[in-house]
Amino acid sequence: MGTIIGIDLGTTNSVVAYMDHAEPRVIINEQGGRVTPSVVGFSQDGERFVGDIAKRQRLVNPKATVYGIKRFMGRRYQDCRDEAAAVTYEVVEAPNGDCAVRIGGRDYIPQEIAAMILQRLKKSAEDFLGEQVTEAVLTVPAYFTDRQRQATRDAGAIAGLDVLRIINEPTAAALAYLHDRRRPSTIAVYDFGGGTFDISLLRVDRDVAEVLATRGDNSLGGADVDRAVVAWLLERFEDEHGIDASGDPVVMQRLLDAAERAKMELSNVRSTEIHLPFLVTDGDRPRHLQARLDRETFESLTAPIYERTIAECERALADARLDPADLDEVIMVGGSSRIPRVQALVRDLFRKPLNKGFNPDEVVAVGAAIQSGILGGEVKSVTLLDVTNFSLGIEVAGGRSAVLIPKNTTIPAQQHQLVSTVVDNQRTVKIHVLQGEAPLARDNVSLGEFELTGIQPAPRGVPRIQVRFHIDVNGIVHVSARDTRTGAEEAITIDAPSALKRSDIEALRLEPEAPPVDPAARLRDKVEHQLVALETFLREHQPLLHKSAIQDVEQALKRGRMALLKSPERANLETLSRYLARIQQHLEQKTRRAAGGR
Repeated sequence: MGTIIGIDLGTTNSVVAYMDHAEPRVIINEQGGRVTPSVVGFSQDGERFVGDIAKRQRLVNPKATVYGIKRFMGRRYQDCRDEAAAVTYEVVEAPNGDCAVRIGGRDYIPQEIAAMILQRLKKSAEDFLGEQVTEAVLTVPAYFTDRQRQATRDAGAIAGLDVLRIINEPTAAALAYLHDRRRPSTIAVYDFGGGTFDISLLRVDRDVAEVLATRGDNSLGGADVDRAVVAWLLERFEDEHGIDASGDPVVMQRLLDAAERAKMELSNVRSTEIHLPFLVTDGDRPRHLQARLDRETFESLTAPIYERTIAECERALADARLDPADLDEVIMVGGSSRIPRVQALVRDLFRKPLNKGFNPDEVVAVGAAIQSGILGGEVKSVTLLDVTNFSLGIEVAGGRSAVLIPKNTTIPAQQHQLVSTVVDNQRTVKIHVLQGEAPLARDNVSLGEFELTGIQPAPRGVPRIQVRFHIDVNGIVHVSARDTRTGAEEAITIDAPSALKRSDIEALRLEPEAPPVDPAARLRDKVEHQLVALETFLREHQPLLHKSAIQDVEQALKRGRMALLKSPERANLETLSRYLARIQQHLEQKTRRAAGGR
């Protein structure tokens, strides 16, 4: 058996780790980073970019750059229209009613996009380890439905990975906490990531991690914080210039990037300056955005988002029948858990120390690596007692939902239910499997329907059909049925409607990887990087620069963006790159002299 890797496929960033002599290690990617942006970009000639290079492309080609795909995994289009309207690429309805992404006239299902990210992580692991990697443990939000878990497994298969186990992200964080610890504890794992939120309460001991309750929201994360800031910036811009810029994808992407930077900066400073020159052009007049965002305003804009996470925490405590006093500490997971106001609210609720001993961006992947080590025999076996995130049941007369396996039941779990016919001589029985807490079947998630056929003719109510529900260690649902009168038995696995057929997975897996980036594409990437660096430098050093120097930089930025949009020849790109390098060098000299004269 080769090395089994652990992967945290995140909404914003992804991380891959492995066990090195019983110690978890994060794998460094080709760019020397420990995290890889969960972004996929496409060029006009069909090239594909993943990670940092794709993230940089967002500013110049937002319609062909996909981010936040995790929010669309295994979801129906009608359920995520609001989220689809908030991204700068096109989300459409697939023939089966699920979400799809349309790039350059071709539709990609979310599993394909996620697989491209996983392929990149797989390649990073192979380059780092010097061996082929075929097996992995993947993590998912604790509140992912069966459809979403199936979609994640399919993405792994498309990427060429044998997914040995799917574990919940808070459970993975608890494994990292448990590693090499000996003191029994009752902990809360507060997982506030880029696109999803989970809260899990666990009791951990030397070799047991038992989940007591879990709650969450699959459409709540740092992306919503960014969008709240973007709405504020759009309002200020319209008030100042009388222009609604929300319909321009390039403008929206620049605003999203600026909002993300401001959010991160406000975790360390009390206020930050947001400066976006040449945001739009009104006739021949460029319009700039200049705004100062202080932490108080930021917290006011985003307070409803944080309060939603606290409400989920309170529900989890009630589900587990715990009081905050019963907890020993709280583990903070996910990049958005760094926000000072978030930490203050969590501390006020639980009245316990916040464990910041783990890197919130990496701890889930570390836990996944520990799970891979358990499966590979490198790590002492730890018993994971996870729970169901939703109730499982069937539709009964009157369109009601009858719960068979309640939420927060320890998994793996199984339950049996006897059903019968409703008319005389009925030869088939239809079973409609549901996931959710609503009393009416139509308000829950449909996992699928199947019919047991070949039932012996008999008066209604006489046949006894035993239906067995089983949730495996990955949280995926299986169903079987047996006619107790005849002993005839048929095992049926209910694949989620989003699950792909093996032939579909093989066809997608066999698609060749994008060709190597040619010199012209590398040059475009270099120019894009120079523009971003120049804009950042201007924002950070503006007080040290003379007005004429600022105008020169803004003119250089405008020239660069226009050149990229017009797709110039390679020679022109080389000239532009040298010009930007001279501007950057000239600015650095000016700021050094200005700083030295103070």
